[in-house]
Amino acid sequence: MVTEAGDLDIDHIVPLRYAWGHGAASWSAQKRARFARDPVNLLPVSASANRSKGARGPLDWLPPDPGFRCQYVLRFRRIAASYGLVQSAAEERELVALTGRVCGA
Repeated sequence: MVTEAGDLDIDHIVPLRYAWGHGAASWSAQKRARFARDPVNLLPVSASANRSKGARGPLDWLPPDPGFRCQYVLRFRRIAASYGLVQSAAEERELVALTGRVCGA
């Protein structure tokens, strides 16, 4: 349980650096700013969890709470799709498989 504001970070579900490498580099400055401030892509988390995640996506990092993993992966995929981020065919296959594993589908 977090009791001090300094122990919290605001996490980008889809990290900015991850987005940059998956298509955001070609976006307009306006679209990048909208993405960075989109409340759907922001989540208050413990600072330690945010730092352990870094710029990684769900294929390389999952929340420590197994009960939140399904929601996290689904939200990540929904945000990435809504902004038109590009996944390789292999990444997309792995994300589909991961979704099945963490969501029980």
